[in-house]
Amino acid sequence: MIHILRSGFFGDKRRFWTVLLAGAVILFFGCQAREAPLSPGAAAFKQELKSCFDNLGVTLMEPVVKNDLAGIRDALEKVESPAAKLCRLCPFEIGVLNPSGETLAAYPVKGDGKAKDFSSYDLVKKAISSKKIQQQQLFLQDGAKLYLVCAPLIRENALICLVAIAINSEDAAKKWGVTEKEFLSMDFNT
Repeated sequence: MIHILRSGFFGDKRRFWTVLLAGAVILFFGCQAREAPLSPGAAAFKQELKSCFDNLGVTLMEPVVKNDLAGIRDALEKVESPAAKLCRLCPFEIGVLNPSGETLAAYPVKGDGKAKDFSSYDLVKKAISSKKIQQQQLFLQDGAKLYLVCAPLIRENALICLVAIAINSEDAAKKWGVTEKEFLSMDFNT
């Protein structure tokens, strides 16, 4: 009987390798890592950020497509209330970058207001190449830590611009209880 089973099923080498390959594929895709469960505060943070990006995307689409810099600045000011709701008491900045990573507009305007080139930043490179939301932490010269989230604005499968939000890590921890580990493990694309 064993000889019959062996010769009938496993005797055909192609069938054996096909079953083995199919099993490996199922195991690989069935066991991929999933986002760790987030604390309620971190889940709220993620949802608020995603909502902010959604609102910004709708508001920015037309002026970005038209390359209307004044319209982009106006659009950022229009979403001031929803964006401020995101982090009412903490310093944050929203930046709109062209598909090359150069600043088109920022809100609130800080410093000299001149356009900056972020094309060499890994975060920007990843968001451009993947066309997916990316995040990372950034350390400032004074030792403060920022959480940066960069979302591509896509139209007809083409990258139109990038929208980036920077939030002070201490303020994010106070308001939502977001830890560095949670922030870095979040998948904003789900």
